[in-house]
Amino acid sequence: MYLRYLLFLFFIVSCEPQESKNSYQAPSTIEKIETKNLLDNLNQDRLNKIRYVLTNRFNLKNIDLNKGFSFFIDISEIGNYIDCGFMNEEIYVDYIERIFGSSLKATVRLDLVEEDDLFNIEDMSINYLFQSKETGTRWKFKTNKPKELLVGNPVYDDNPYRICMSVNTLEKEIIELIRMENV
Repeated sequence: MYLRYLLFLFFIVSCEPQESKNSYQAPSTIEKIETKNLLDNLNQDRLNKIRYVLTNRFNLKNIDLNKGFSFFIDISEIGNYIDCGFMNEEIYVDYIERIFGSSLKATVRLDLVEEDDLFNIEDMSINYLFQSKETGTRWKFKTNKPKELLVGNPVYDDNPYRICMSVNTLEKEIIELIRMENV
């Protein structure tokens, strides 16, 4: 009889989930980027050239700068554009890609104001959507505004929140393209 209880107890203990050794580390603080008043007094020709450069740079068709434009960032480049911290010693976005598959969509919006046939780019914002393909977990965040997300299955005894933020690579690239004199 005792043997049966011992076997039962052994079975229960051996099936108990093991404590995870994973550890999440939030991203370091990233400096905010100024996106206001990017360029003033653009004529229609210069605005068309900026549109042309952005269209070619991101392999898009006929973008409307007033309405914004979206594109997916290559999987191998995601870590260059956003920071979601680390899982153990691995970059978190690489961890998500390796375990679940992932994608990163960027939507760029320029606030154009027209005055007397001239345009001012008063602001730019980029909305990001980082998504785990298998779980469907989505982080939605934008320029200068990180997102904290409660994950459904955090590592054992760890903070259940994950933070994702832009590292302003895309923002700087677009601002540089807009401000180029020979566009």
